[in-house]
Amino acid sequence: MTEKESVKNSPSPETFFSKHAEDYAKSESHAHGSDLIRLIELLEPRPEDIALDVATGTGFTAMELVEKVNRVFATDITREMLVQAERLAQERGITNISFEKAEAGHLPYDDSSFDIVTTRRAAHHFQDVSRFLNEAGRVLKKSGRLGIVDMSPPEGTEEFFNRIERIRDSTHTRALTPNEWRTKVEEAGLRVTQLETLDERVSFERWLYPVEMGGVEEKGIREEWANASREIKKQLNLEQTGDHVESWVKTRIVLIAIK
Repeated sequence: MTEKESVKNSPSPETFFSKHAEDYAKSESHAHGSDLIRLIELLEPRPEDIALDVATGTGFTAMELVEKVNRVFATDITREMLVQAERLAQERGITNISFEKAEAGHLPYDDSSFDIVTTRRAAHHFQDVSRFLNEAGRVLKKSGRLGIVDMSPPEGTEEFFNRIERIRDSTHTRALTPNEWRTKVEEAGLRVTQLETLDERVSFERWLYPVEMGGVEEKGIREEWANASREIKKQLNLEQTGDHVESWVKTRIVLIAIK
């Protein structure tokens, strides 16, 4: 089966995220991760900006942005995630966010509508990243900024990295390397101005969240680590006690591009 066929036949992320919506609403990493802080810094949002957050999940990026811009529109394909996002926004007294169910590749907005478009920790679920990037470029105003954060495997670890992610969550499509991201963004007619990587050491349990330890997912991933090459283990900075995997380093990109 080709990669495109695998993507086409993969289950919808709605199934996974509707099940775990409440868990993601409680995620400290999603709410306060260093990648979110860096994304906002690099975007340099202005009080007059109108922003769009795509695949907003439970809304943490949108709620961070809205403190610095005029208004935020936030989309997701999973209704349960939007329900949690709306609840969190109401609890914080936020009124200038609008939530809407929409696909990343079919954004229901006019051309040149936004000063900022973001997507954070979601693009590895997109079935067509290039289509999303074209849509982001379409809805951005001239000189508008695109901000992307996503997991990003180091060169040479892609196959292993994506395989264990799919065992954890079968709706995972593919995480791109930094070079792959640069190429795709430039092919969409956008100019990359910042591309950074952030490393975070994660324990097995934290990486697996919101999937619980002790299930078939944990077993399958431990088997993959047991069979991984020394080079893969070295590149991902694996730590283990004897043969027991304890933690490894997860890398994310923070990318800013200009229309």
